[in-house]
Amino acid sequence: MYKPKISEITKLRKSTNSGIKDCKKAMIESNGNFEKAIDWLRKKGVADATSFKKTNEGFVICKINKKKTIGVLLKISCETDFVTKNSTFLKMAKIIANNAIFCKSKDELLLFKIKKNLSVKEMINHHINNIIKEQIKLISFESIQSEFVGYYVHHSNKIGSIVGFYKYKYKYKYKYKYKYKYKYKKIIEAISKEIAMQIVATNPIGLEKKDIPRDVIKREKNIIINNLLFKNQNLIKKIIIGKLNKFFNENVLLDQNLITDKKIYIKKFIKNLKISSYKRIS
Repeated sequence: MYKPKISEITKLRKSTNSGIKDCKKAMIESNGNFEKAIDWLRKKGVADATSFKKTNEGFVICKINKKKTIGVLLKISCETDFVTKNSTFLKMAKIIANNAIFCKSKDELLLFKIKKNLSVKEMINHHINNIIKEQIKLISFESIQSEFVGYYVHHSNKIGSIVGFYKYKYKYKYKYKYKYKYKYKKIIEAISKEIAMQIVATNPIGLEKKDIPRDVIKREKNIIINNLLFKNQNLIKKIIIGKLNKFFNENVLLDQNLITDKKIYIKKFIKNLKISSYKRIS
């Protein structure tokens, strides 16, 4: 019989908000497989549908170019939360973000020359050894290039998102909540911020249903079926469709209800705008 480590049980408990005993049993039943342990807990009804979404801690910073056609989202880690509030660390993070606009990957950014003889990586190492004296790492790098790029970073600087749009120019007043507040190009800025906030809050799996991996849908369906074993067989098909639709409503960005107005769907809210892509870091 598999004997789970305390660290494995703690990790599973943190990911699913389940009890210690349930987590221990899940790890035993799954023979130490973390994903199968989550499924086991969900089948028992003690973990929710968002438990498979991965989250991390860190300092998140965003930079958008002046034309608002390129956006970068970075995650920089250090050893303590105290350092993330340090003015020297914040200044360094801002310099890194400002230079990230000119790069297309994390590796390219680390090698990018801030000055003639100083790269981003060398600047980070200088801060580690001589100033902050804590381990600092550039953990994540995400970028979007589109006709318009908007962003939102939560005030805690622990989570943020960027979102790209096609069809940037409006030729008429927006008829929804910004009718009297904004006109024309200012509308896209307000809409993009709302969508970026939505992405931060709900962590959608995909933009459209077709973006959801088949194995994720199959996994969800199996969990639904498992919980319906003792239901009326004639109703199972309808219940599966209903629950899958609810799953899509919660996890597909365009099918979600706007968090600031539950009565309207995202696809209706953005009207004739089209989202090209989005990125989220936490």
